[in-house]
Amino acid sequence: MTKDSNQNFTDNFYKAEKLYKEKKFLQSLKKYKELLTLNPKHISVLNNIGLNYEKLRQYDEAINYYEKCNEILPNQIILMHNLATMYCRLERFKDAIPLLKIIINSDYQKEANHEKFATCLFNEKNKKDTKNFIETAIIKFPNNNILNGLLGKTLLHLNLHKEGIKYLQKSTGLIEFNNERIDYLS
Repeated sequence: MTKDSNQNFTDNFYKAEKLYKEKKFLQSLKKYKELLTLNPKHISVLNNIGLNYEKLRQYDEAINYYEKCNEILPNQIILMHNLATMYCRLERFKDAIPLLKIIINSDYQKEANHEKFATCLFNEKNKKDTKNFIETAIIKFPNNNILNGLLGKTLLHLNLHKEGIKYLQKSTGLIEFNNERIDYLS
């Protein structure tokens, strides 16, 4: 690109970004797609198109653009996170798990990604792996209600009822376990 076309690209990029911040997602999407014709492998443009589609609830299109980002720039945590989030939203847990395995070892949204990974494992019905992962995660995040609740549910599925109830109680504060009886507190 020439200096003038480079400046034009930058100006239009900021216009598209402004439209996104103003929640004018269709207009922002149109502007980003125009930019894509000038530079079809521009990661920020591809990612932002995905973000616009996500806001428009066109999740398959969002995934398409996030996957393009990951093909061009693999192992970029934020891009992997966006893709894993979409996979989770569409209950494509098997697709999300390999990405989340990498993401949880980074510092990017560490606690939230542990929650997401635990949720994917739980939904894939892999209770033993779920139990092992969450027990390790709870050491790092002992007061995380989502992790405690998922561990409680997992333990119940593994027929470890007393231990499961304790974690559910910790996560909700609404369950009490008294002498082989469960009481729901209001």
